[in-house]
Amino acid sequence: MLLLDSEAISSVAHGPDLRRDRVRALVAEMRSRDLPIATVAAVLAEVVRGRPADAGVFAGLRRERVEVHPVDSRVGVRAGQLLGTVGAGSEMAIDAFLVADADLRGGAVIATCDTDDLRRLASVAQRVQVVDLDR
Repeated sequence: MLLLDSEAISSVAHGPDLRRDRVRALVAEMRSRDLPIATVAAVLAEVVRGRPADAGVFAGLRRERVEVHPVDSRVGVRAGQLLGTVGAGSEMAIDAFLVADADLRGGAVIATCDTDDLRRLASVAQRVQVVDLDR
């Protein structure tokens, strides 16, 4: 499974071109393996602002057929456990929701430009890999 963070979703919606192309290449690779593409609902809070530009976000999600996973109690509890294990606070909650979702689903690749926090959380999860869209 490929999970997209807010930067990956923004890149699909609004560029920059190089980053957008990298996300699309990852999506194509996962599709060729018949693996799902997703994000967690909490990530939408980072990219949706109630403005006309939101249309690009929703169009990108539809075009790439991105599933939006809920942040339910299982994901919330696991995210809290991950934060506690790495000694982080709620400022990393949305990243923790992504890693928790990946962990609970048996692993995933998370696409991001903000690798430090996600790698820190992924280091205490199972089979979660973080891919830097800027490399």
